[in-house]
Amino acid sequence: MQPSPSNADPRPIPRDSADNRALLPAALPAFCTARVILIALAMCAALSLLLTLVPGVGPERWARFGTTLWLVTWIALVTVALLCATRGWLDRLPLPALLTIIVTLLLTVTAVTSAVAFGALQSIGWQPQETAGEFLLHNLAIALLVGLIGIWMFSLHLGNARQINAVAEARLSALHARIRPHFLFNSLNTVAELVHDHPEAAEQAVLDLSRVFRAALAAESSSTLAEEIELARRYLEIERWRLGERLKVDWQLPDPLPEAQLPVLTLQPLVENAVRHSIERQTEPGPIRVECQVGRQSIGLVIENDLVRGDDHHGNGMALANIRDRLDLMFGDAASLRAGPVDRRFRVKLVIPRTGEGVKRWCAP
Repeated sequence: MQPSPSNADPRPIPRDSADNRALLPAALPAFCTARVILIALAMCAALSLLLTLVPGVGPERWARFGTTLWLVTWIALVTVALLCATRGWLDRLPLPALLTIIVTLLLTVTAVTSAVAFGALQSIGWQPQETAGEFLLHNLAIALLVGLIGIWMFSLHLGNARQINAVAEARLSALHARIRPHFLFNSLNTVAELVHDHPEAAEQAVLDLSRVFRAALAAESSSTLAEEIELARRYLEIERWRLGERLKVDWQLPDPLPEAQLPVLTLQPLVENAVRHSIERQTEPGPIRVECQVGRQSIGLVIENDLVRGDDHHGNGMALANIRDRLDLMFGDAASLRAGPVDRRFRVKLVIPRTGEGVKRWCAP
């Protein structure tokens, strides 16, 4: 009989239902990004050019373009900065209140900026053809019109984003459904190998397996980093009944673990690949290293195992492709998965954002 795992824990894996809810899409985009700022500047230039090309402007058309661009750019940048600072609060508001506050904010910024600009332009010799009040009212009317057009475009975008979000959630569920049977069948095969030669070990492995399934199959679309690591530990304890001393795992984990969400059954398939393509193919102990690297905004998970001659890790394809797809659906560009040989070891590095950092919002542009 193989030696009993030394750290088997009969207690159920704790779960926090709030941590396993699907990520809710945000109505507003992340304003503090280069893409949004560039879009805002491009729209400022387009609006300024439009106001300059209207008939009757006269010979000072391009001077007016520069002045208008300066004013519109300040209004846009200040508005974007305020929306960036208050986005967390604004996203919690109902949609009518959200749109009302955004339009009010735009008009307030326009009024203050117009008043400051009117005085500044006069101080450098500008001769206005209208009073300060008329200048302010004209700018407010333009800002209101632009704001209403923006709300209309936003409503179209939000409806399209919700449709995309529904499709993404359906695809994510399908990917989960695909990887769970893979996990189930491989684990049952492990137990089946123990039944005839080591019945007592098989019985204990079944008990361990039931705890693993309770955690894996009861999970929603996401789980915490701590839950994923515990699930991988339980899986490795099952494999230790079969592989004995050949299975060595070097856990390099910080204490406490950082808070992070990731798709359920992300770490376990990577650890399973290390067992199938390294430990099973060797007669000597082959260490598997699992390391958690904590950064300011992201977390890196590294899984390494020995490269075995004649094994090109083609069997990793299904798990790696599945995990990449699920990471992309949950986090977009904020997460990545790279795999390949490094110094005669096969290395998989998974990078995910920390909780609250860079989580993909499907309704963002």
